[in-house]
Amino acid sequence: MSVHKHFVRDVDTLASETCISGEIDTGTSTSPVTVLTPASGYKIDTRSVYLATDSTSGEITASFPTSNKLLGKIYCSKFTMVTLKDIRITGQANESIQISWSGTDTDAKIFYVIRYKEVR
Repeated sequence: MSVHKHFVRDVDTLASETCISGEIDTGTSTSPVTVLTPASGYKIDTRSVYLATDSTSGEITASFPTSNKLLGKIYCSKFTMVTLKDIRITGQANESIQISWSGTDTDAKIFYVIRYKEVR
């Protein structure tokens, strides 16, 4: 008779990841805004992205600008927020994440949360 042993490993995924959040005032900031830069030689490995705005027009994007990888986008005339859970998009070494916008309402606000890990 064969005996199978099962092991359960208690892994806290969030303990090895971190988050950044903030608010951009489009009335005082100029597009694009760099919101996250990895340590020298590292890459940002995203795990989730949340974008929200009070604008009723225009477009807002979060992206890796060098590799041109799109992380999230809001078409403000249709949606005021986007939540992208369980995504995994990795930038290049030393590549920052930028949030950019165009055509938004005057003095619109953009709130963002990005969950990520820095990797080699």
